Amino acid sequence: MSHVSDPGPPPLPTPAPGEKRRAIAAEQAHLDLVHDRVEALRRRANERVASASAAPTGPTFQARFERDVAAHHHASRASRFTFGDVESLTFGRLDLADGEVLHVGRVSVVDDDGEVVLVDWRAPAAAAFYQATAAVPLDVARRRTLVTRGREVRDLDDEVLDAEAAAKLGLTSVTGQGALLASLSRERSGTMRDIVATIQAEQDRIIRAPATGTLVVTGGPGTGKTVVALHRVASLLYRDRDRFEGRGVLVIGPSAAFTEYTARVLPALGEDRAVQKPLAGLAPRGARIRGWDTPDVGRIKGDRAMIELARRLVAAALPPIPPETRVSFDGTTVTVAAAQLEEVRERQLANVRVSEQATGYHDRAEAADQALRAALWRIWRPAHRAAGARVPEAREGSGFDAALDDSPQVTMLRRCYWPTLDPIAVVAAAASGEVDLARLGAGLLSEEDLGTLRTAWAEADGWTVDDVALLDEVATLLGPPPGRRPTAAEPDEDDPGLRLGSEELHLEVAPPDVDADSYRDFAHVVVDEAQDLTPMQWRAVARRGPYASWTVVGDLAQRSRVAEPTTWREVARLIGRRSVEITELHVNYRTPTEIAALAREVLAAAGHDPDEAPEAVRSSGEAPRHLAAHDLPAAAAAEVRRLTSEHGGTVGVLAEPAAVATLEEAVATEAGDEADRVRVLDVRSAKGLEFDDVVVMDPDAIVAASSVGTHQLYVAITRATRRLTLVAPPDSAAPGLDGCERVDAAV
Repeated sequence: MSHVSDPGPPPLPTPAPGEKRRAIAAEQAHLDLVHDRVEALRRRANERVASASAAPTGPTFQARFERDVAAHHHASRASRFTFGDVESLTFGRLDLADGEVLHVGRVSVVDDDGEVVLVDWRAPAAAAFYQATAAVPLDVARRRTLVTRGREVRDLDDEVLDAEAAAKLGLTSVTGQGALLASLSRERSGTMRDIVATIQAEQDRIIRAPATGTLVVTGGPGTGKTVVALHRVASLLYRDRDRFEGRGVLVIGPSAAFTEYTARVLPALGEDRAVQKPLAGLAPRGARIRGWDTPDVGRIKGDRAMIELARRLVAAALPPIPPETRVSFDGTTVTVAAAQLEEVRERQLANVRVSEQATGYHDRAEAADQALRAALWRIWRPAHRAAGARVPEAREGSGFDAALDDSPQVTMLRRCYWPTLDPIAVVAAAASGEVDLARLGAGLLSEEDLGTLRTAWAEADGWTVDDVALLDEVATLLGPPPGRRPTAAEPDEDDPGLRLGSEELHLEVAPPDVDADSYRDFAHVVVDEAQDLTPMQWRAVARRGPYASWTVVGDLAQRSRVAEPTTWREVARLIGRRSVEITELHVNYRTPTEIAALAREVLAAAGHDPDEAPEAVRSSGEAPRHLAAHDLPAAAAAEVRRLTSEHGGTVGVLAEPAAVATLEEAVATEAGDEADRVRVLDVRSAKGLEFDDVVVMDPDAIVAASSVGTHQLYVAITRATRRLTLVAPPDSAAPGLDGCERVDAAV
């Protein structure tokens, strides 16, 4: 019996001349259709917003509420069709094995006849665009990625995933430059772009993961952790808008520069309900935050011992009770010593705690005042009885409280007994030496740590990011002061309320103000560069979402400190979550192979296994340079001038904090008209950012600055997407320089 070999799938027809041009024209026609339809939908929604807002209403609360709900609905719909400066609404097409064609884009679009002309990238039907492979085609014959700019289709790229199905459908493969590599090779603009058109399969699995417990997204530099987390936010809002838009999503980044860099991603995806803040943004209003402390100081300020220190600071901030207070009522006068009332105040302070309920210092002002009145009543009663007078059975109704209110001495006592406190002033008393830090911190921190903390505060010219957690802890202990406490809306006397059965109910339903400083009930929280947060900082972040799901993003090899937590499971415990799933991204899309090889050397010098570094997928053809110089700022500035004059794109100039001011001045002089393309930053402020070209000044100083200096150098050299220059002395021993091309500076 003869053996007949499997002929395999039929060959695809060869594209006819001009077929790519015709394919681009067809996709252009579809793109025009989508844009026109979205503009019409946005215009219609805006008209309905204006109409609903201007519509007259009846006199009842219900009528006004229905008008506001309608206006909010149309405004929300209009915002979902507003994307800012995006590259295109449509970026992909799926030719399915059954002949159906789906176009994939930023939003679902349906025409007037009810036909779907665009499928939202987050919809289940679009999942195959990111997940299908030649091994597992998921019923996709051909996947097409569009390269667009605005309303123009510039190129397209085809991948045949099921050759047999494609042949039956008569599909050809009209190829172009790979969409992913084309996107990676483009110059940066100074803000992060979304990756919705080029999401890879391992990224897509994270983006579509359900919101349960804590999801940790880890991976080396350039693996797309941040942008994946932001796309996950957009996906969660799409799948459960009532939950996540209703209660809000909070995104915490390491710095203001990082937040500015990532701010456009979610609006470009049609989502604007997420609150994005740097870690410094958790400080009480009025606190000026600048920079970070050294790792040693940051460790102390981040220690859990600061929880009890915060309680002691609040108690220390209270003024002393007057030595004596005269209380007169119904003919009897008593003199009350301070010691008799100190114990009363201490008992009330013991009930002040950080809690989801109203148990803060200011929340307990009324209870504390009643305790004071009760104490004065207990002291006055036996004195009145001893004078032979009749003692009222109860304080209420006796006129005793009115007498206290009219007494100048008691008024002064009450002001000292439980005054309104400001969290910044409470901590400033310790930072300035106004209160004895050694006494307050006794038994909490070692004498050495207390001395380090005292010196750091004495030498600082403002608050640092590492102070934010203590400021927030004190602010939470205090609670909102009476003047800022939210009050219930006054009912409308002419409104009979909403009737349910036979009962009258007055309902006030309003969306929460997720932008308010006091808002603490987010449905989902994202924390980026999470490896740098201290236990106290995790405590501050965690109280913003006590019932939230979490996306935690970070890389332990890029840490800026050495204190706990050191594992992601410890992080989950700090935010109060037992369920934790750890996912890892393995492909470095940012860093060229030439720089990635140098990064592996630095990673090894930092004590990590270089084989754990993510795999770089592209080459720039540019070897890293060691610019050998003695005048490092001048050489770095000259290198910036060379890069900006010869190349486009952005340039990041990174150095130790102490060198930034001098470097900024030198670079501004050399960059001239191109200065808007250049950012001069300390290494920690550059975390999470990327630039086309990066100049790192004095890597030796970066390494020597702290016990995690080599980790910081690893961060610095992995910010570049194209070229890297290390400006260092000729005899520098910084790790990685041996793999650089040596160039002697002309200055």
